[in-house]
Amino acid sequence: MTDKQSAYQQAGYGQKPVGFGEKPALLLVDFQHAFTNSEYPTGKSPLIKQAAAETAEILELAREKDVPVIYTVVGYREEQWDTGNWKTDIGWITVGSHAAEVSPEVEPVTGEPIVLKKYPSAFFGTEVLSLLTTKQVDTVIVTGCTTSGCVRATIIDAFSYGFKTIVPVECVGDQAKESHDANLFDVNARYADVLPKQQVVEYLTALKATPITT
Repeated sequence: MTDKQSAYQQAGYGQKPVGFGEKPALLLVDFQHAFTNSEYPTGKSPLIKQAAAETAEILELAREKDVPVIYTVVGYREEQWDTGNWKTDIGWITVGSHAAEVSPEVEPVTGEPIVLKKYPSAFFGTEVLSLLTTKQVDTVIVTGCTTSGCVRATIIDAFSYGFKTIVPVECVGDQAKESHDANLFDVNARYADVLPKQQVVEYLTALKATPITT
């Protein structure tokens, strides 16, 4: 056990699992060309590319089980007055551009909402919360990128809104492994269950498919 693990354990973090609920939704955070396509400066991470590929299996299974699927993408106006105070230049990801399109590994089908966001959390300034509550969701399975940024912010907000929050570890990615690992360690201790993808697959497989109401 590392010093960090020991300190967290002594402080009482991570003492009980969140567990799965009965009505999950799958949330895909920012799996878009800007972060998965090597032609873009933010799209060169093998961790993110692998996460998108791993998520494809969960996505297919969610559809088979009639689990609601929600996408988010980041995109800004061409004049860039809506980019806020990011410490990185991401205003080039303009609404409707190739960079703002969902990656082909996890391409949406008709009826799956693609929610435009400007800031880290999938919940901030968007209709994601309304979409989840309309479907009476109690469990949010969070996938996407980046682990230390938008994924972490989304996990914290999902937790704060009272959802059981599940993170399949293979299905999230970051620009650097160190920040990826550190943030997963922390959210697993505080807000969510960070689990092997296979465990999430088994949970979804055991679900009885029920038609999604609108």
